[in-house]
Amino acid sequence: MVRMRMKYILILFLAMTISTCRKPYNPPAIKASNHYLAIDGFINTGSSASSSFILTRSRNLTDTVTNIPELGAQVFIQGSNGSSYPLVDTASDGVYLSPPLNLDITQNYQLAVTTSDGNKYLSDFVAPKISPPIDSVTWELLLNDPTTGAQAVRIYVNGHDPTNSTHYYRWDYLETYEHLSVFDSPWGVADGLIYPLPVGVSTHTCWTTSHSDDILLGSSVALSKDVISHAQLANFPQNDPRMDIEYSILVRQYPLTPDAYNYWSTVQKNSQSLGGLFDLQPSQTTGNIHGVTNTKDPVLGYISASSVQEQRIFISNKSLPGWQSNPEYSCPLREVALDQLNLLVYNYSDTSYAPYHFEGDFIISLVVAPKTCLYCTYQGGVNVKPSYWP
Repeated sequence: MVRMRMKYILILFLAMTISTCRKPYNPPAIKASNHYLAIDGFINTGSSASSSFILTRSRNLTDTVTNIPELGAQVFIQGSNGSSYPLVDTASDGVYLSPPLNLDITQNYQLAVTTSDGNKYLSDFVAPKISPPIDSVTWELLLNDPTTGAQAVRIYVNGHDPTNSTHYYRWDYLETYEHLSVFDSPWGVADGLIYPLPVGVSTHTCWTTSHSDDILLGSSVALSKDVISHAQLANFPQNDPRMDIEYSILVRQYPLTPDAYNYWSTVQKNSQSLGGLFDLQPSQTTGNIHGVTNTKDPVLGYISASSVQEQRIFISNKSLPGWQSNPEYSCPLREVALDQLNLLVYNYSDTSYAPYHFEGDFIISLVVAPKTCLYCTYQGGVNVKPSYWP
């Protein structure tokens, strides 16, 4: 019995000794305050086309901010013939835009950046490429998605280069979808007064637009002809709320050089194909932008020059039998007494509510509802119908 007690005491002592020897270790890479410059964009050589570049700083693991825009930089597109075109951050959000340009596609171009701290960066000169047209953007309804066993919608892009000279492609897209608030009210409120919304103005119907997140690449280099067939761009599981009413996708196609394709392929693998036991290991991503002031200063990004091809399609919920999301909402209604001589005076104290509708024949009362249930903008987007919407 004494031996058993001594044994447990020894085990407890060893456990306490091991635990007290453990010390937290934070690798220098985590503790370092490095915020490397990242440049995202391309030189648009299309007719009367504007180029756009997003300048940001990389974040450390301990940073709490979600985005660090690079403000106050001087950004120029420079041609091999000595031409120079400035880009301006008009919204002070790190997005630098050029005016519409008609760049000479017989010239090579580079991007020059001087940050607010005086550091200069230059990209290599690149030759412009011309994007072949997109043949079609198509979609199909899968009745049995192999990954989920349920229905799904998949969107594809198809194209070819009759000159057989592109071979490397990148795509992105802008998606827009229509969505509704829970309740539809014809009333607005401002300066303590209830007023009828003007004709054509609604807080019930909104449209949200967002940019694709994934890196989408394709190559025909292994084929005898420069053809892209059925390259998948997006996948939507059954009852995705974006498909509740009407969905639109604007696909944009960019031709790449082999070096640019290799760069984006590495970024794609590092960001989208990690985490599994048999996935590729992270590798260093080397772009074509270099520090001039400090040659050892890393900068992230790859500058290409090309024209762009676009194509838009719509997908209606009417084409998806049985598809409809059913999100849960908490929309408690409250009835508010009104001054019968001043029915349009609004003084309800809870500012999270707004007018829904009036009730009563002789004694009129107001029913109010949460703004989150009355204003579709609380779900995101705007209540202005896009010009291209059907």
